[in-house]
Amino acid sequence: MSSVAAPPLLVLLGTTASGKSSVALEIAPVLHAEIISLDSMLLYRGMDIGTDKPKDTRGIPHHLIDLLDPDEDFDLRQYLDRADAAIRAIRSRARVPLVVGGTGLYLMGLLKGVFEGAPRDPELRARLENEPLDKLFARLDAIDPASAARVHPNDRRRIVRALEVYATTGRPLSEQQQQFGGKDRYRAVIVAIDRPREELRARIEKRVDDMFARGLVDEVRGLTLGRTASQAVGYKEILGCLEGRYDMTEARRRIISNTVRLSRRQRTWLKRFELQHTDGDASEILAIFRAALASDDP
Repeated sequence: MSSVAAPPLLVLLGTTASGKSSVALEIAPVLHAEIISLDSMLLYRGMDIGTDKPKDTRGIPHHLIDLLDPDEDFDLRQYLDRADAAIRAIRSRARVPLVVGGTGLYLMGLLKGVFEGAPRDPELRARLENEPLDKLFARLDAIDPASAARVHPNDRRRIVRALEVYATTGRPLSEQQQQFGGKDRYRAVIVAIDRPREELRARIEKRVDDMFARGLVDEVRGLTLGRTASQAVGYKEILGCLEGRYDMTEARRRIISNTVRLSRRQRTWLKRFELQHTDGDASEILAIFRAALASDDP
């Protein structure tokens, strides 16, 4: 095995609607890069409008997009295995991996590895799956408030897993996840697009209106969404409207509100990483990445 260290992994982060995908498409050709998605919902085929999936990739290879049907589940370990394989393949072609997205948990796994946690308990899990979600969340908040603060109250899958871990080990999941403080698996240069809150909200509102104009409602109507995909912002709100729980005006309001909340959670994740902030200027981001690669040249 060669003793020469691999070049740093280039990572472009940003909250939803920050413009990271368009910046990535602009800088990737200059960097001779291929893009690896760091987005838990771009994995799903057919979920295009609500995830703002790139329509024109400009011939740039994209990885970890359109891997699953919307009724399939996917976890961090599976993501990590696919991402590692993509990084190896891209580097074997003398190309540069450019990781782009906003799912902080996936980046933490990529850099630190996967917390395997307690073994599954199918009987316990089956009982929890049949209990009211609000009661499960209240129970999690009582025994593991740190985990409760990191999950959405409607995210049954993660709530059930946290309760399962506590029940089988006697220790909160949040306590056991402290392994994320270990040594990095990759050297990484991380840049985050950080827009003012008012500007970001305006971009979110415009994007939501564009999604409706492009046919978001018909897209949701035509999909069979599984447990994970049905919780995606933009999809769960339209599902509620289609089920008759509120009208389309309320669905739009909820999508905007929940997207703003999502952006806040993503900002919280960004604080965990050592990174450089920018306002989204592509030339500045390109200069940072080119300098990082140049400093590694022999």
